[in-house]
Amino acid sequence: MIAKRPGILITHTVLIVAILAAISATPATAAEKAIWGPTVLPDGRSAFPLYEELGVDTLQLTISWDVTAPTRPSSPQDPADPAYLWPAQIDAAMDEARRHGIAVALLVTQAPAWSNGGRSRIWAPMRPVDFADFLTAAARRYSGVRRWMIWGEPNKGDRFRPNRAGHPDAPRAYAKLLDAAYVALKRESSLNKVIGGMTWTGGTVKPADFARWMRLGNGRRPRLDWFGHNPFPFRFPDLSKRPVSGFRDISDLDTLGREVNRALGRAGHRRVPLWLSEFTVQTDRASSVFATFVTPAVQARYLTAAFRIADSLGTGVAGLGWHTLIDEAPAPPTSANMGVMTYALARKPSFAALARAPSRRRRPSVSAPSRIARGALRTSGVTVVLTARAEGRISVELRHGARLLDRASVRATAGSPRTVRLHPSTTRAGRYRLIVRASRAETTRRNLRVR
Repeated sequence: MIAKRPGILITHTVLIVAILAAISATPATAAEKAIWGPTVLPDGRSAFPLYEELGVDTLQLTISWDVTAPTRPSSPQDPADPAYLWPAQIDAAMDEARRHGIAVALLVTQAPAWSNGGRSRIWAPMRPVDFADFLTAAARRYSGVRRWMIWGEPNKGDRFRPNRAGHPDAPRAYAKLLDAAYVALKRESSLNKVIGGMTWTGGTVKPADFARWMRLGNGRRPRLDWFGHNPFPFRFPDLSKRPVSGFRDISDLDTLGREVNRALGRAGHRRVPLWLSEFTVQTDRASSVFATFVTPAVQARYLTAAFRIADSLGTGVAGLGWHTLIDEAPAPPTSANMGVMTYALARKPSFAALARAPSRRRRPSVSAPSRIARGALRTSGVTVVLTARAEGRISVELRHGARLLDRASVRATAGSPRTVRLHPSTTRAGRYRLIVRASRAETTRRNLRVR
């Protein structure tokens, strides 16, 4: 069992068939492979070649409002206002991430004293519009960022206030910030994904209660695209395990997904995907962060199981982030070993496990019909064109409900299209599902309607 020590936090060819009615535009539906980590290694080298080797889709970074805007700007939506002190490391990270084909997600957190009546940085601002104005300026400066996480673990009393156990104070205050942030970020670009919640496994207010109590003054749900959660484990990842009290760890994602959808889903668009920002398990020894630990080999097993769960939940999980690339600098007994590499840059077994975990950037392109006539299906089957991004075997399944109707696989070379044809044993009208799996790639799921 893993437990945090009190008071200390840690901070994914065109198909040529005459019978096609349309090419399916349904996106792939597994988690982005994300990571928290440094942009520069302890030896001074860039960390980005390692992230590319690991198949990382998204690098997560933090920008602190209080540090970036220590004094009130006179033109708060203008990133060029002289009051803003934009962190140079994020500018550099944005440039290098772009060169390596890696997206950047920003966690925006901490309030300056001028915004919250001179209180500490964990207190919510008195006017949500001030927070929204900062996000407008940030979105204009970092126009390439499309994932915006709103605050970090606001269900914890030492991360966000006001916060009281068993009371809706914090989620209600947070809902105002989130909704204001949503409006500001969507105004800048409809492509921006606004990630709310950002809860922790436990907390002063448990995750399901926090989601349920996230309401605006008029009782309306705050707007968001994804619900962020940090599902730190206290047992080996396994969805068959029952939730423990109000805690929601990596083994409870199915339960949490249902709770979030009930609390924050909207009519006609009920599903709210989970963005699992931080997940890790410590190795070798206890630290000031985690009271317990596992061996490096078991850490790799935890990582593999967690990504398998995220992939299995399809559209229910938008991304899963590992925390972090490298262990802290050795300073026993306080330093924490949460990386897939030691501080000396030796690779743990979890490095290879993370490299094998499903990645969005490695998924093959899939051209397949979205609709087909029963007669055409019976005589010609379903043709699927696959273009791999890496050499390896790709398998395709055709299912009707839980029933497997046909399966085919091909050996693919990066960039070269390969065609497979599936002949189902039944041609009844209804909805079918194409499932495409490739080594080290997220699972792709496409709907096929038979008329």
